[in-house]
Amino acid sequence: MTKPSLLLSIALLLNPMLIAAQDDSKGGKPNDLHHERINITGCLTRNTHNQFELVDEKGIDNLPYSAVVHLDQYVGKTVTLFGKRAATPSDDTLTRGTHFQVSKVKSVSGECKK
Repeated sequence: MTKPSLLLSIALLLNPMLIAAQDDSKGGKPNDLHHERINITGCLTRNTHNQFELVDEKGIDNLPYSAVVHLDQYVGKTVTLFGKRAATPSDDTLTRGTHFQVSKVKSVSGECKK
């Protein structure tokens, strides 16, 4: 077998393995790069560390952040945040909560009590 033939044979044998390794079907574990888009509703506040915070209807403590939405204007109001929740809660000992990347905000009502 000549060298080019040998290389072609190896390439043909490895090709199915390379394609299988690139399979991104939803059948296996969820990929951390593809978080589900959800919405959460609650009172947007700032915590003692000056971070945005929202406890949603399920009692989950969320730490919203955004590079596209100016959250300052919604502090003290009941809002619905649209975006993606981090896969795991924060390990930071100063802050407890789950990071939430906000892509859109909708005001639900005026000022809220907290």
